[in-house]
Amino acid sequence: MVSGAGFSVDPAELQKFSQFLSGTTQPAVQDAANRMQAANGFDNAAFGILLAQVLAVPSRITMGVITGEIGKLAGDIGKSAADVKKAAETYATHDANTAQGLSTFETELGK
Repeated sequence: MVSGAGFSVDPAELQKFSQFLSGTTQPAVQDAANRMQAANGFDNAAFGILLAQVLAVPSRITMGVITGEIGKLAGDIGKSAADVKKAAETYATHDANTAQGLSTFETELGK
């Protein structure tokens, strides 16, 4: 575990958070995008004949844009999960390398 004055990092917690992002959050957001996409094929007659021409097309365009943005968000969450996982691995590697480097000074450290 990397630590300092008031600062510590537990790589296991970062791994856990990365798994939560990729295993729970990202699929939930992607599911929302999929549901928005499915809802975008609504029956424009719901607005009535006159209003269908005025409201249906802009509504479909807006829903398409929102669906695209939610899809991008799902991708960004996946990238964040990968970045958090990489950070955890970096901290763990740094800890191991530092411990190995300090082990050459065991005599000086009184061990």
